[in-house]
Amino acid sequence: MSIIKAEKKRKLLLLAGGSVLLASPACAAICPRGIGECPYPGKCFLFVDSDGNSLCDYTSQSPAPSPSGTDSATLASSTSEASGGKHGSHYSSVVSSSSADSSSASNTTAGSSPGSGLSPLFYTAAGLLVAGFAVICIYFAMKHLKKVNPEIYGRIFMYAGFIPIFLALLIILDDPGMFGFSGIFADISASYAGIVYMFGGTVLMAFLWMKNRLSKEALISVLIVTSAAGFILVFPIAPDGFYSIHSSVTALRFAGLGSIGLFVLLFISFVSGRVFCGHMCPAGALQELLSRIPVKKIKIADRRIPNYIRLSVFVLLLAGAYFSYDIFMNIGVSYFFALIFTASAWIFVLVLAASVFVYRPFCTFLCPFGLFFSVFSYFGRMGLKRTDKCIECRKCEKICPTCTAGRDDSRSECYLCGRCIEKCPVDGAIVYGRRV
Repeated sequence: MSIIKAEKKRKLLLLAGGSVLLASPACAAICPRGIGECPYPGKCFLFVDSDGNSLCDYTSQSPAPSPSGTDSATLASSTSEASGGKHGSHYSSVVSSSSADSSSASNTTAGSSPGSGLSPLFYTAAGLLVAGFAVICIYFAMKHLKKVNPEIYGRIFMYAGFIPIFLALLIILDDPGMFGFSGIFADISASYAGIVYMFGGTVLMAFLWMKNRLSKEALISVLIVTSAAGFILVFPIAPDGFYSIHSSVTALRFAGLGSIGLFVLLFISFVSGRVFCGHMCPAGALQELLSRIPVKKIKIADRRIPNYIRLSVFVLLLAGAYFSYDIFMNIGVSYFFALIFTASAWIFVLVLAASVFVYRPFCTFLCPFGLFFSVFSYFGRMGLKRTDKCIECRKCEKICPTCTAGRDDSRSECYLCGRCIEKCPVDGAIVYGRRV
C-alpha cells in the first residue's frame, strides 16, 4: 500500500513539473539502491552481484514490501533458498512476481482516471508532437514568405521544433505499449532505449563534429534533450554506477552493460574526444546548460588542482569499494534523476547549483569516469584545433571554461562546448579534426 501511495505522489509531482518531469524514469520504477524490488535485474547500471547469486545485491540485502497471495509464498520460498546461498529456479519466479506487482501499481497510478485508460504521459507526448510539428510548419511558412530574418531560421527550428518532438519520442520509447506498440519492438525499446540513445547519440555527435555541422543552437538543443533523457530512460553508464562496474571488473565479469558500455565509450573518447561527457551524459548536460546562465564565473586556470582532487576522490572510491562501501551513494545522482529527493539527492542539487558559477564541478572534481575519459582523450586522435587562419587574438582562450584552449594546451578536459568557435572572429580558424 505504501508503494502505491508513494507512486501516486511521484506521479503527481511529475504532472506538476511540466513536460520534462512528466516522463517517469524507468530507474525510479526499478530500484535506486534498494527501493522496492527489481523487475529488470542486470539492465540497470546500479546492478551489483558481488556474491554471484544472480540477484542484485541492493535488493537482495534490502527489506522489500510484503506482497500478498501467491507472490508471498513465492517470495518466502525464494528467501529460504537465499539464506542457504542458492536461488536456483526461484529467481525467475521472484522476478516475475515483482514485475507483475510493479506493472499493476504502474497501471493503477499512471492513468489520468480509472475509466480513461490513458496516462498523463500519453497526452504530454501527443501535445509535444503537435507543438513541434506546428512550429516546424510555421517555420517553413515564414521562410517561404520571407517574413523572418534568415539568420534565426535555424534557432526557430532547433529550439521550438526539434526539442518537443524528440522529448515526445523519448517518452514513447520509454513505454511504447502505452502508445499502442507491441511485440518485439516494444520489448526492445522499453529495455534498451537508454543504451541506444547513449551509444547511438555519442556516435552521431562524433560524426556531426567531424563534418563540422554543429551550431550553437544544435548543441544547446542536444543538451536539453539529453538532460530530459536522464529523467526518462535508464542509462547503463552513470557517475554513481562506478561501484557496480568496479565490482564486475574485479570479479572478472566483463559482460555487464556497465562494463561493456564503459569500454566502448573509452574507445570513442580515444578516437573522438569527450563527446559522451560533453553531450550524452545527463549529469554533464545539465551542468553544461546551467553553466550557460550569464553570471560571473569562477575559473580554475591551474588544471593540476582539479586533477589532483579528482584523483584523490578516485582513490577514496577504490578504497571504499575494497571495503564494500559505495561512497557515491552519498551523492544521489540516480536519486535525483529518479525524482526521489533523499538527502543525497539534495547534495547533487547543490552540486548543480554550483555549476552556475564553476564549470561542471561534478565532472571536474568528482566523476571517476571523467578521470578515465580524460586520460583517453589526452591521447585522442580527434578534437578541436586551430588552423592557419588563426590570427592569435586569443579570444578562444579567454572564453574557454576549462582554460585549455591554448595552441599547445592538452584537450583532455575539452568537453566540446563550442564556446571557442562561437567567439572566434575568423570563420574556419577553429575546427574539429585530426590532431597532430
